[in-house]
Amino acid sequence: MLRTQIGPGLSERELDAVETRFGFTFSADHRVFLAAGLPYGSPRWPDWRNGDPEDLAERLAGPVEGVLFDVEHNGFWYPAWGPRPGGTCEALRIARSELAAVPQLVPVYSHRYLPGTAGECGHPVLSVHQTDVIIYGNDLADYIRNEFTGRASSLPARATVDFWSYFVHGGPGTDVAAPLPYAPYAVSGQEAVECLRMLALERLIGRQHYPHQLIEAALTALLLEVESESLPLLAGLPRAEHESAGALFDQVLAELGLTEGLPADDTDVPWEAARWELVRWWLRMIVNGSLAAGAGGDVITYEGWGALARPQSLRPLVDKVDAYNDWEAIRHSTPDQLAGAIVAEAERLLTGPWPPLH
Repeated sequence: MLRTQIGPGLSERELDAVETRFGFTFSADHRVFLAAGLPYGSPRWPDWRNGDPEDLAERLAGPVEGVLFDVEHNGFWYPAWGPRPGGTCEALRIARSELAAVPQLVPVYSHRYLPGTAGECGHPVLSVHQTDVIIYGNDLADYIRNEFTGRASSLPARATVDFWSYFVHGGPGTDVAAPLPYAPYAVSGQEAVECLRMLALERLIGRQHYPHQLIEAALTALLLEVESESLPLLAGLPRAEHESAGALFDQVLAELGLTEGLPADDTDVPWEAARWELVRWWLRMIVNGSLAAGAGGDVITYEGWGALARPQSLRPLVDKVDAYNDWEAIRHSTPDQLAGAIVAEAERLLTGPWPPLH
């Protein structure tokens, strides 16, 4: 199931020795996992028994070094650190000092990490690439099911650890279970109605939207002369009444006849037809630039490939998304090159038959 060899589990003495040698602690559930059996033989799995110490130390340092890279090169600054200094050297000094106090992230597989909180369990597994941090499982068991069996979690994702949760809930990272950030792209009434339908499909499979996303979609449709009695009400909804956006959106769907046309949940795969429609839509937005390649690829991996029982037709795209997020691959290609590979694969998928079941 884990796509690698499994050796004898680490003993308590071995686990303690690893923690002492590298200066961190495993969480309680991570210790139980490694004691049951040690994955080895693949560079994606850290070999805590016979692995190269320099490689293991580098993996452990990866999340912090990634944040420092974005501080230096991409203007990142954590608000709780106070005003950012004018000089890069001073900013890095402060950031490194502050980061020394944040909870250690411990590699589980590739660039997936668990917080190293001694005696605690139940923290989410985070996928970490610089300050792009998303949740890949609500806990270790949920992550294993999602990553290696394609059984997506039905639980609401939540981040639990200080600092790292900032990127999921308030920073630049994209949580795969959070509302998907994309820019409106419709230039015709037909495209505006299609966007409303796709938002309805996202809600159908359990994805959430921010009120402003529904309002922006309604405003775009209104400007493109889509006619619906409730459309102006949704498009002009004041901030104080944003809690009404969902109900008004449902009215718009009914008035446009979109409710009756939504696919049924009539196969063994939950909302299979709806998910295939959404994958195609997300691919199109990646290609036209309305949706960032990394964010869109992560959602397609989570809500499409994983939830659709891992169709082989999507495997090349998933591999490119994984490469984009992978610390090892990123050293040999730039982020722009890896994002470009995702876009190219999205274009290829869109030119073939749909859905691409084989």
